[in-house]
Amino acid sequence: MVARNEGMTKTYNRFHDAQERCQNIIRLRELHAEMDRAVLRAYGWNDLAERAAPVFLDETNEDDHPYQGRLFWPSDFRDEVLARLLALNAERHAEEVRLGVAPGMKGKVEEDDGGVEEEDGD
Repeated sequence: MVARNEGMTKTYNRFHDAQERCQNIIRLRELHAEMDRAVLRAYGWNDLAERAAPVFLDETNEDDHPYQGRLFWPSDFRDEVLARLLALNAERHAEEVRLGVAPGMKGKVEEDDGGVEEEDGD
């Protein structure tokens, strides 16, 4: 960006341009893909990390117009990642409810000698 005197918008417009062959942009694409895989592995989703492969989306492989013309995961892969994130969110929320610490719950629950006791928050 410094060498070309370009900001983020111009850089990422080039990033998403399938015709762009500049080595710095190619390397940036590689780094993004590596980061995506690292995040998926951090969630323990190694199976997804192995399949994570961004592609240039167009009308032949993407129905959602805002994504067309961009380097991104195909819609079926995006849907799978989102489904797992939603399931994980539901699991974590259920655990917070079980513990009595979910957002919006009054007071909190403490375990004491195997029993559960609620504080009134006063």
